Amino acid sequence: MPEEKNGGSEPVEEPVDIPQNGESTEPAEEPVEAPAVNTAARDSKPEIHEISCDNCGAPLTYMEGEAVITCAYCGTTTMLAGYDNIVIVESHYLLPPKVGRDEAIGIASGWLKKGFYKSKDLPNKVTWRKTEARVLPYWIVRCTGSTRWSGMQKRTKTVGSGKNKATKTFWEPVSGNFTEDYTWPVYAREDTSEFWGIRNIEPGKQCVFPDWGKFIFRLGGSKRAPNKNLLEGKMDFSIDELKKANMHEHIINGQIIQERAESSGRNRIIELHQEKAETKATQVTDIDTTIDVQGVDLVYLPIWELVYNYAGRDYNVLVDACRQEVLSGEAPVGKWAKATIFDIIFLFIAVIFAVIGGVSEGAAWPWIAAGVFGGSAIAYSVWTATMKE
Repeated sequence: MPEEKNGGSEPVEEPVDIPQNGESTEPAEEPVEAPAVNTAARDSKPEIHEISCDNCGAPLTYMEGEAVITCAYCGTTTMLAGYDNIVIVESHYLLPPKVGRDEAIGIASGWLKKGFYKSKDLPNKVTWRKTEARVLPYWIVRCTGSTRWSGMQKRTKTVGSGKNKATKTFWEPVSGNFTEDYTWPVYAREDTSEFWGIRNIEPGKQCVFPDWGKFIFRLGGSKRAPNKNLLEGKMDFSIDELKKANMHEHIINGQIIQERAESSGRNRIIELHQEKAETKATQVTDIDTTIDVQGVDLVYLPIWELVYNYAGRDYNVLVDACRQEVLSGEAPVGKWAKATIFDIIFLFIAVIFAVIGGVSEGAAWPWIAAGVFGGSAIAYSVWTATMKE
């Protein structure tokens, strides 16, 4: 650094080197300093807080953002409903776990060999890579959704006869209503993607995901979650029940309070009813949905998240440890399911061309096309037989 005088107010000029032998007279570039890195933000971890259990007095630790905390000693659940507003959740239940790790793998293996789209020997060719136990918090909104709708239905009718015969289109006003009871699940945490499959158990969401690979005719195989009663089989929350299954250390605290969960459940049911109403007529012009909430309960759902590897790719399966069933899963489509779909499509096209050839007067091209498509179907089946699953 150049020297300064008078307290650093005026810098003293330094002598300038005269370049020799044609050297550049331009000043050398100053090194650019790297931007400062906020290591505090980078290395920061969620702040941990502590309160005392209102029931047994044990310390309850929770991370920043969590608002529904379950005591690992007595099982009491406390809700932080706002500043200095700590309440005990009265409607607090557990779906008791009935299967362990090995049983969960057995349930998933049974699911992998069921159905038209899966290979029957698929479970024998997979490697189970991960089994994670979790006890997840859900707010269950017990309610009834009622919807009235009205709109216009497009219809056609045939008028006249003979050469005057014609088809006319007209619009007819239609209306209707439908009602459905729900035990709607609202995941009690902010991020529904933090664990695989969490969002898939909501009624109407896709819960089965077929992997077609590079096969182009992707017809069927997926499934949407049914509207099931998630309170069926519930019991009062018991930490002892979780200890029996060795799942008491896998309880996940909630982040969403009851009022917010109820509002979220209402909104999702309204959206679902709107989607359903819009299928009732060609044009739906008015939809009115009312939600009657009977109560909101906190239920802990024990699940096993499984990951298996097949042909170099990982797939996920979510097993309900209480009902002993698969809630959501991914699976590769079997080779014979693909071959069957391919053959049906190509043979159908072959039949169409054969019919065209039958009504044509001496045209050869329809029969050639029928032979090409029919032969392709046979060839694909033969090729499939030589391929490994």
